[in-house]
Amino acid sequence: MSSSSIADSNLFKPIKIGNVELKNRLVLSPTTRLRATADMIPTDIMKQFYSDRSKNNGGLLITEATIFDKKYGFFPNAPCLYNDRQFKAWKQIIDEIHKNGSFVSVQLAVFGRGAMIPVVKAAGFDTIYGPSAIPMSEEADKEAKEAGITLKALSIEQIEDLKKSFVKSANYAIDAGADLVEIHAANGYLINQFLEPEINQRTDKYGGSIENRARIVFELVDSAVESGIPITKIAVRISPYSTYQNTKGADSEVHPIASYGYLLSEFERLRKNGKSLAYIAFIEPTMNAGTENLENVHNTSWVNEIWKGPLIRGGSYLSNTPDHSSLINTVNSDDRTLIGVARYYTSNPDLLNRLRNSYKLTKYDRPSFYRNDNYGYNTWPVYGESKTDDEEFAKIVGTPLA
Repeated sequence: MSSSSIADSNLFKPIKIGNVELKNRLVLSPTTRLRATADMIPTDIMKQFYSDRSKNNGGLLITEATIFDKKYGFFPNAPCLYNDRQFKAWKQIIDEIHKNGSFVSVQLAVFGRGAMIPVVKAAGFDTIYGPSAIPMSEEADKEAKEAGITLKALSIEQIEDLKKSFVKSANYAIDAGADLVEIHAANGYLINQFLEPEINQRTDKYGGSIENRARIVFELVDSAVESGIPITKIAVRISPYSTYQNTKGADSEVHPIASYGYLLSEFERLRKNGKSLAYIAFIEPTMNAGTENLENVHNTSWVNEIWKGPLIRGGSYLSNTPDHSSLINTVNSDDRTLIGVARYYTSNPDLLNRLRNSYKLTKYDRPSFYRNDNYGYNTWPVYGESKTDDEEFAKIVGTPLA
């Protein structure tokens, strides 16, 4: 395959997502990078990260997982968006991305039973939540009990509160200038937990059947629309094959094609009726949150067969074939697929330019992903420049933007 093939691919063609006209189909996928302050306010080093990756781009950047209600599960130094101070900080980051001619989707998440027990305890909470009171593992259950933390199933009243919190945060994001908001229904976090039959064993309207387990996703979308956010500004992320945080993936008692096929078919039905989501983001079986398996033994063409709207596919596209043939074939397979990249976008702030010119990519440094300073975050150079050796710069911990 010629080195110019990727430059000639659909990756560099414009595409419309909702009401946004992107200049290309390369997407900065969401991550969990933990560069906010200890009290979870976005920082100046976060602003620099998104600024560097939005320059000379014109594409879509999806923010790292942003907590919309702390009491339903969070990680340390993860950014939040549910009060005025957080709103003012995020607005500065979003304004910077727009100033650089790019676009942004704010991913909203809560972690449910996957919340970190010591952090929950230190924050003064005594409860973590799931759709049912089923611990993530024996080890997690033991850790929680030793810390005096109780795992509880969300009540109907708490689910109503959860929806209100999501709507409040989504409106903060839109008011801050975000082009889109993304519901994080993947990777074993709280909304995803409702979709999984081994985790969700409720007997009310949110459990049992596939339709009931998927109900919360549709209600989050509906609640946001009822608040005034157009459905064209809302997106959903799914990871049907993920086994992260003890989800079962293809080994589930209900195969993911059944569970997620229903979810996608309902969104497709809405799309056909003129009520389309901005996009669906699909995490490939080759990527399982913190790990990757380049041997994909699953045929995921069913996603494209059911959902006919814009689709972001993410998962090892820059790792699995040295000549990027997998990426090229996927993005060229139709005129509505985008490619999401996270790890290589961290270590290559000018990734779009490198791919266009077939420049060598810099390998990422996984151990530095979850630090809270500049090292492995803002210390990556653009092509042709040297990586900074400034130890003091690498050690900088961000200061709040508001």
